[in-house]
Amino acid sequence: MKTLNLVLKFLALVGSFAFSSASAKMISTCEPFKNVAAGPYVIQTDYWNNTQCPGVQCVNIDDQTGSFSVTESTSTCPNVSSYPSIVYGKAWGVTSAQTDLPAPLRSLQCVTSDWDFTPTNTGSWDTAYDIWICPDNQCGSASGFNGGAEVMIWMDYRNANGWEHDMGPVTISGKTWELWWMDASSGNTKWKYIAYLAKTPSTSVKNLAVGDFLNDSISRGYLKPDWYLYAVEAGNEMRDQGVPFTSNHFSVSVNKTRGAKTTYVDTTFPPTPTPGHYDDSVPSPP
Repeated sequence: MKTLNLVLKFLALVGSFAFSSASAKMISTCEPFKNVAAGPYVIQTDYWNNTQCPGVQCVNIDDQTGSFSVTESTSTCPNVSSYPSIVYGKAWGVTSAQTDLPAPLRSLQCVTSDWDFTPTNTGSWDTAYDIWICPDNQCGSASGFNGGAEVMIWMDYRNANGWEHDMGPVTISGKTWELWWMDASSGNTKWKYIAYLAKTPSTSVKNLAVGDFLNDSISRGYLKPDWYLYAVEAGNEMRDQGVPFTSNHFSVSVNKTRGAKTTYVDTTFPPTPTPGHYDDSVPSPP
């Protein structure tokens, strides 16, 4: 009987291992709009501008770890063609399995993120966080963030510049950034676009103080404290080439860790210089 029990336990262990292995898989897709859940995150291929920037984009996605790789991108476009990325929260019809967001900005004691990625030294692209803020807690659907804001944090980039108004340098989370803003729109949807471009690009960050960027935008009048944080995304805005690109690891923490020092691993590729023509004729919005 003891031998039989041992055999049964061994078979159960093998069966459990086989099930676990079978449940983990690498998904390879060239679909323009493919969403894959991975724990509290969603990975999206998000080839949103394929009409103006036609081509083929292929992505490998690990549905267990959330890592993904852009293996092919044939579009040649002066504008952004796609944003293959990982999403935490709710934005443009994509909702991840988490409960922290949406949340009022004034309720956020801290928002931090770790991200490690591997870019390539070809083409035109920017590897960046994309953070979405809603003015009235009624956003997140495919109709977007009318009246709200989009805050981007460009960690690394090549042959790409900020747009439209250059507001000069600012030091946040232990690094100097060049701040840009513009009024963005898509159809009848209008929002404020704010972008922080790293003066010294990095390919890895730990404990990035995302909340400090939001507070800086609040202090400048781009955001309001009673607005809602809906999503924190991270990916690569593709324009021309820029493959292979791999997002190795990404995580977001909301109101859980405080006081940890931000650390960066700077890129080994020669950085694209950030333009430095401060536009003092265009003030921040009231």
